Amino acid sequence: MTGGHHTGEGALFSARQLAVIAWVTATSVVFFNIFIKFVNRQLLGNPYGTPVYWPVSIFVFRLGRLRLDWAIPMLVAAVGVFAVTAWYLREERTRLAPVVVAGFVLLVCSNLLHGFTHGFVVPLSTREGYYQLAATIVDPLAFVRTYEANQLSYVVHARTHPPGTVLTFTLLDWVFGSRPLVTTAIAALSLPTSAVLVYRLVGSYYERSVAQYTTLLFVLLPSVQIFYLATIDAIIATLLLAAVYFFTRESRWWSLATLACLLVAASQLFLFVFVLPILAGIAVFRREKLLPLVGIGVGLVACYLVVKFGLGYDYLHSLSIASDQQNPNGFMLLADPSDYVFSRFEDIVELGLFFTPFLCLLAARGLRDLWGDLRPEGRWWLAATREREPFVIAAAAVVGFCAMLVAGVYHTGETARGALYIYPYLCLPVAAAVHRVRPNFRDRWLLAGAVFGQTLLLQLLGSYLW
Repeated sequence: MTGGHHTGEGALFSARQLAVIAWVTATSVVFFNIFIKFVNRQLLGNPYGTPVYWPVSIFVFRLGRLRLDWAIPMLVAAVGVFAVTAWYLREERTRLAPVVVAGFVLLVCSNLLHGFTHGFVVPLSTREGYYQLAATIVDPLAFVRTYEANQLSYVVHARTHPPGTVLTFTLLDWVFGSRPLVTTAIAALSLPTSAVLVYRLVGSYYERSVAQYTTLLFVLLPSVQIFYLATIDAIIATLLLAAVYFFTRESRWWSLATLACLLVAASQLFLFVFVLPILAGIAVFRREKLLPLVGIGVGLVACYLVVKFGLGYDYLHSLSIASDQQNPNGFMLLADPSDYVFSRFEDIVELGLFFTPFLCLLAARGLRDLWGDLRPEGRWWLAATREREPFVIAAAAVVGFCAMLVAGVYHTGETARGALYIYPYLCLPVAAAVHRVRPNFRDRWLLAGAVFGQTLLLQLLGSYLW
């Protein structure tokens, strides 16, 4: 377990600092919303290049259409559950179960602010969603064999994913048979599992109290509370997190578990490769992991060949079809430089917004502290110690995600959901900052309240699913 340094000084954020951060964030978003639209429309002549509610691309404003008979009781219930959780955890309790239960209950309450139909049925009712195609699948193997030939004729979402996304919803539909139950099943599977994995990953380097509090912040995130219901990204994020966690374990059998998680994730998402730099970073600093990493790579290639020659589905060709569909004019930087620049900025701001500005600042502080702890040791990059893993994992995740943005990924409003893949690893520098400061009860729950307060505000304002 990594130690770092305990300063025990200062606080995470004071109430005044939290208020200032919230105010600066709100005014900055409004300013750039107006400024970017002005530049895009008046100077570049591109009136449709900026989302109406920048930086959130996919958003339907629903505040004026709230059903008060649902909104008020659910809001009261959410605040009440949060308060009870704070009261229960006022002492040094390190069990994870209360955090998981509270996170799931708050997920249900926050999504019921708009009523049962809009919260649990509408997310799977879009005509272009996976669920519409999934319900028509009779023969999964035939669906895989003919996927490439029919890929461009499928619903919008399916065109840019491997067939596993549709088949996952097919399986859920066979088991549960209705949209509300499928929606609930995704949340019930993803949130508790992700919470356990975050807790154990953080707990590998810091004490249980820090791991518990960091996990609480994770389940309160706007992205988790909004997108862990109904979206396939919740399942994918959980699989990728499991792959990283299993790879940090000592036994070779855990490497097989990593491969299994990567294979399932690869069947759902072409961008599963985001997690490979994280695994490589761990292996570089833990030399005993180099051979398992090579084995995982060989396993991925072998499975690709088996699927290609056994089922007739060429994963790489399907990826090429998806890429051409997303970028019909070629690489966005060359085809439309202004849209590339503006959408990259939009992606970064959207990522920060759904992680909350409070935790963005705390993660930055944690990364700074982790780097400061490493630098005095000299040639730290040659030393294979577990002291460096929190920094390596977080830094590799940031580099991997930035590489995807540079490549032009996420320019159709998917950043908020896609960012689910990076948030668990940003929890490590958050944990490092918490570990260093050792905040008291008031400080911890001020920050948690600010995070969940932003979640409730975003949930009240509208809908983000498509």
